[in-house]
Amino acid sequence: MEKYYSIGEVSKLTGATVKTIRYYDDIHLLSASHVSEAGYRYYNQEDIWQLELILFLRYLGFKINEIKQMLHHELPVSTSIKWQIEAIQHQLDHLERMKRILIQADQQHQPESQLQFLHDISEIIHKSSRKRKDFIAEKMHHAFVEPELSPDWREQMLAAYIDFTPEQQDLTEIQLAAWTRMKAMLSDTTFTAEIRQKLSPFWEAVQQNHIDASPWQAKYKQVTDAVISLMQKGASEQSPEMHRAALDYISLFQNADMPLDLEQLRLFIDQANRMTSARIQEWWELVVALNPSLVTFFDSQTMIRRTVEWLIANPEHINHRGER
Repeated sequence: MEKYYSIGEVSKLTGATVKTIRYYDDIHLLSASHVSEAGYRYYNQEDIWQLELILFLRYLGFKINEIKQMLHHELPVSTSIKWQIEAIQHQLDHLERMKRILIQADQQHQPESQLQFLHDISEIIHKSSRKRKDFIAEKMHHAFVEPELSPDWREQMLAAYIDFTPEQQDLTEIQLAAWTRMKAMLSDTTFTAEIRQKLSPFWEAVQQNHIDASPWQAKYKQVTDAVISLMQKGASEQSPEMHRAALDYISLFQNADMPLDLEQLRLFIDQANRMTSARIQEWWELVVALNPSLVTFFDSQTMIRRTVEWLIANPEHINHRGER
């Protein structure tokens, strides 16, 4: 004679709560094999086996609807397993990310530094992409842009700084570390003062030469895009096309009446050297770490410098007007 178990006995045998078993019955995931006239539910051994299977699938993370479809043969088990493998991998990646964050926090050594690090990481994780963009743009705008600049220049630079931050909500541990370091640097008044001092010659030239922001930015993008396109085609600093692009780039920073001769090329490199430092170089490396999509842009700046240095070493490839 087949043996039946009350819902309380099934609860003790499987570890599932009575409330859970009733819920599974109500949603037709696990129906009792027998219901008495008084409404009591009784389960046989096969029901208990199915409940144990359901509990295990729930432990693995399968959703109720997926389990129901599997048990009713509406969804291939193999498909469900693949879905769950992907979900578990996502969880593992998340846990690994959290582990690396904790390791970075542990390396701060001092309790105050560790708590501050974790606070900063928490703030970053919970900021929306829009809020991150606004934050970095505001801070960079304050550090990089002279307050006396015209509104059009301020607007152009603000838009550029907003683009420095990535669109995605979830940042990798490398991006989180870069963001944390950037935030600390932007809060350092000595660093922001250094940036202002290094960039002051450029802003002075903008004001003295009455350079309009929108046309300048359009030309700057055009030249940079041309350099990137040439690089993608395999052009080197010895390419005549790269020479023209680099000289067009330099002309953006020179008085329009000045010819681009060897002396002007040397002046460009000298000014570029004076506008950077170890900390500023670190800053731009952090920007790229935060937004890897900017790699090609910064590579183009490196290529321009290499091309100018090549032309300085080989002046016969330029004439008085900067044309090859």
